[in-house]
Amino acid sequence: MCGSVGVFYPMTAEEKVDADNRSVYVGNVDYGSTADELEIHFNGCGPVNRVTILCDKFSGHPKGFAYIEFSNRDSVKTAMALDETLFRGRIIK
Repeated sequence: MCGSVGVFYPMTAEEKVDADNRSVYVGNVDYGSTADELEIHFNGCGPVNRVTILCDKFSGHPKGFAYIEFSNRDSVKTAMALDETLFRGRIIK
């Protein structure tokens, strides 16, 4: 449940900055949400590269937020329109 969907490889500092610029923070995520569900919810914004659900390192339980990385920077603007929409019964930020 926790973690990411996607391929991992060592990234340069420049690549990390680029990935950050193509990503959005999603808060108030239901603790039972999966990366696949989040990808489906945000897929209308553009192609999703990776979904990362943050988890507590001691308990392994989700923290209630995630990051969505898109293929294109333009998708970030589109994703921002989903602010305060309903996802799994909760208003996401």
